[in-house]
Amino acid sequence: MDWNKKAVFHLHLNKDKRGMTTIIAVCVMALVMSLSLGLFLTASVLMRTAVRSGSSEQSRILAVSLSRMLESQLTDEDMVYDSRLKEEEDRMQDMGGLSLWHYVKRNIEDGSWPYYQENGDSLHSRENAVRSFHMEAAGAAGEIADSQVSLYWTQKEGKPDRLVTETRVTVKGETCVITDVYQLQVSGGEYESWKWSHLEKR
Repeated sequence: MDWNKKAVFHLHLNKDKRGMTTIIAVCVMALVMSLSLGLFLTASVLMRTAVRSGSSEQSRILAVSLSRMLESQLTDEDMVYDSRLKEEEDRMQDMGGLSLWHYVKRNIEDGSWPYYQENGDSLHSRENAVRSFHMEAAGAAGEIADSQVSLYWTQKEGKPDRLVTETRVTVKGETCVITDVYQLQVSGGEYESWKWSHLEKR
């Protein structure tokens, strides 16, 4: 009889041990899964941050490059003419289309582009005075980036004074905007020679 009691006691003891082992194993698995899930979430956050940072840097680089290209066109010393004939000859030889310098001068002079005036009437509001263009970039950059250039000019004492260009580039939801301000210097008599000087970049 005593041996039977001992056998039953050992049987219960073994069951208790197996139960404890199972509980410990479940706890360990839960802990491992929690740590794995935490690492996965951390990696996911770091990946999103890296992608966002990379997209932001790409948009900044492209915006700076486009801004510099526009600046070089507007401030090119070869665009400072001493006669109307030379200006028209140069414009006609521009086989790639109307350059930015010629576009600005031509549209301001012929009166088709109104100047911008803050709190002005509807003619000189942002809606009418600001001209925007989407830039079609070739290659890989064109596939991932959306680029836009906006222009407007202001006058002083009834004459053209400043030109403002706003370069906006968006890469994967991250946008960089660069604003450039140019001052116009006009010289000459019957023919007015135009020269744009870069004032500031912001």
